[in-house]
Amino acid sequence: MLDVVPVRYRPPDDAYRLDIELVPAAELRARVAADRQRGFERIDFQCFVYVRSGSYTHVVDFETHELTEHSCLVISPGQVHRFGPPSDWTGWMLIVSGHLVSDDTRELPAHVRLDRELGGAVAELFDRMDSDAKLLADRQRLVQLLALQTAVLVGRLALGASGTTTSRLVDPTLLSRYRDYRAAVDDGCRRWHLVAPYARSLGCSAKSLNRACRAIADVSAKDVIVARIVLEAQRRLALSDDTVAAISRQLGFDEATNFVKYFRRETGMTPTAFRASVRQPDS
Repeated sequence: MLDVVPVRYRPPDDAYRLDIELVPAAELRARVAADRQRGFERIDFQCFVYVRSGSYTHVVDFETHELTEHSCLVISPGQVHRFGPPSDWTGWMLIVSGHLVSDDTRELPAHVRLDRELGGAVAELFDRMDSDAKLLADRQRLVQLLALQTAVLVGRLALGASGTTTSRLVDPTLLSRYRDYRAAVDDGCRRWHLVAPYARSLGCSAKSLNRACRAIADVSAKDVIVARIVLEAQRRLALSDDTVAAISRQLGFDEATNFVKYFRRETGMTPTAFRASVRQPDS
């Protein structure tokens, strides 16, 4: 079994009193270097890794991301991640308690590449947040300020993800339906592999779910299910010693052969090959 450490947010010291923390790249390197056995971790908080200059590699849910200047990595509660090898980069890691993060964060891609203008604005925002976090002010007001600044960060990342040259208004009804559908898939992906059961449970049509997914994430409703099943399979293959047959049953497949075909079609490798790849030393 791959050793994965559950990590809850802990303030850096007894004097720190906020639910939001900014860690500069140099300090982050020192923290990681201090624990040479540090491997995969499952976090219970929201995390943003922003590279101001240089380059850095980080793994999230078994996908390797190569961050370069003005890149930002978005790591959400429940995800499995691993710090990359030391490299000469500047930037920040922003740690935010989950209850302070807006639902809009879930619509962000894992890796956002910003242009120079947006990247500069985000760098200035991190500098401002770092200064504000050190203010000797009322704790509640300071947390509120930092939470608002985090919402601004999410907004700028959303602009970077969609492209600043194309502006569109999102129908609140479609956004709400998409979020409800995503939550339903998170809960039901081990039972339901088709769109129709979700549509019935949400009191709408499969067509309306497709329209919401296309409008918000530019994917089909079926794509949302497939991505979630594959991710759940990857986590179980990597984090448990259950057999492929057992995992196929856990994920609602009638036959292990059907699961193997499904996984191979979506990932390009068999479940056994994937498990071996993530358990290789230094992988």
